[in-house]
Amino acid sequence: MNDLRFDGQVALVTGAGRGLGRAHARLLAARGCTVVINDLGSAFDGTGAATGRVADEVVARIQAEGGKATANYDSVENGQAIIDDVMATHGRLDIVINNAGILTPEVWSELTLESWQRTLNVNLTGVFSVMKAAWPVFVAQQYGRCIVTSSPAVYGAGVAAYAASKAGVIGLANSLQFEAKKLKLDIKCNILIPQADTRMTQDFGAAVDARRVQQGKPAARKAPAEVMQRLSPDKVSAMVVWLAHQDCQAEASIHEAGGGYFARLNWARSAPLFATEKEGVLAAPLPESIRDGQSTLADFAGGDHPISGDGSMGAPNALERVFGHLK
Repeated sequence: MNDLRFDGQVALVTGAGRGLGRAHARLLAARGCTVVINDLGSAFDGTGAATGRVADEVVARIQAEGGKATANYDSVENGQAIIDDVMATHGRLDIVINNAGILTPEVWSELTLESWQRTLNVNLTGVFSVMKAAWPVFVAQQYGRCIVTSSPAVYGAGVAAYAASKAGVIGLANSLQFEAKKLKLDIKCNILIPQADTRMTQDFGAAVDARRVQQGKPAARKAPAEVMQRLSPDKVSAMVVWLAHQDCQAEASIHEAGGGYFARLNWARSAPLFATEKEGVLAAPLPESIRDGQSTLADFAGGDHPISGDGSMGAPNALERVFGHLK
C-alpha cells in the first residue's frame, strides 16, 4: 500500500490534549503533518483547569516520536485567536479537526439553561467560531479539509444538551460543504461519530455514578474491562486521517468509528407520497391522505438517498411533479 502522507501540511486539532484528539494528532504527526495541539485542559464538563499544561505534554510526546507539533491554549469560543496563532506560527492551515467538546451529567429533569448554553457554546458555537476564522484561509488557498466530531448521542441519550450540540455540527458541516460547492473549491467537510473509552467518558461516568449514589441508586452497570480496552481512542483515528487526506473526496459524509469498526451513514428518503394528485393540485392535502399513505412512506426501497451538502429537498423530479411539469 502507498502510505497516506501529509508532508508539508499543517493541521489544527482542537481538544487534542487527551483522548481522541491526542490520538488523531499523533497519527497525523506520524504521517508527516505538523500539528497544532489546542486544548484548554479543563474538566470534562468545561469547568476548572488542568493542573498541568496538557497540550505541551502532547507536543513533547509527538516531538519525542520524531514529529512536529506546537501548542495552543486559546478557547474554541475564540476561534480567531486560534487561527491567528496557527498562521503566525506556521503560515498555512490545511486541516481542521474540530474535536473539542464538553459533556455535563444532568438528565433532562435536572438540566439548567446555564448548563445547556455552556454545552452549546463549546460543542457547537466553538466549531462555528473556529471554522469562521479558518474559512478565509481555506478559500484563499483553494483547499482545506474539515472534520467535525458528532456522537452516538444523536441517536438518543440522556444528555439532551450534548445530543443537541452534536446533531447541530452535522447541519453545520453540511452547510459548510454547500458553501464550498458554490465556490467550486477543493474544500471537504465531513462528520465523525466516534465511540471510544476516553477521559471524558470515564469522568462523565464517575460523575453520573456519584449522582446516583446521592439519590440512593446503585452505580450504573459498566462494560467488562476487556471490552473497554478494545475501545481505545487510537482505534478511531484511522478514519479521521483518511478524511483529512487530499485524496479523500467525500463531502458532508457521516462516518461511525470505534474499536476498529467503521461504517458510513446515509440519509434515507422514502418513496414520495403525492397527496395533491388525489385531492387536486391547488387543494391543501388532508391528514387522512397522510394516514392512508403510510405504506408509501414506509417504502424506502422505492425511495433514494439524499446527497448531504447540496441544499436541496425532495426526491429527483419531485418538485416538477408537484407543480405539474411531469405527467
